[in-house]
Amino acid sequence: MNYVLWAIVAMVSYSFAFLFIKVALRGLPTFTALPISIVTLMVTATTLSTVFGEWRIPEHTTRHVGFAFVGGLFLASAVLGYFQALSAGPVSIVVPIFGMFLVGGATLGIVFLGEPLTAKKALGIAFGAMAVVLIAT
Repeated sequence: MNYVLWAIVAMVSYSFAFLFIKVALRGLPTFTALPISIVTLMVTATTLSTVFGEWRIPEHTTRHVGFAFVGGLFLASAVLGYFQALSAGPVSIVVPIFGMFLVGGATLGIVFLGEPLTAKKALGIAFGAMAVVLIAT
């Protein structure tokens, strides 16, 4: 499956995740719903990685494991912040603000990974930021 199709799968899945997590948080405290969701994610990801044969760490990749660990810490912080915000605020405001990670991620890719900045990409980033402001206000 190509990366565009995977991105569409992720977008649809995140959309439904927001919905179901908000409903769960109506009856569960954040620190109850959070571990249930994360354990479900971990079991699913580990199972799929094992089934499809990609659960391995090649030799001489200590640096990459470190980056995966730090990425996991930031991911945990993002999910915790998202759950806390969603438990206190409306989906129609929390999700667009959370969605600014798309603008942030694209910008970080340009700044730190040397990805090319085209006029079309810059315009898309600006429109993305404006869309979030318009939706969330």
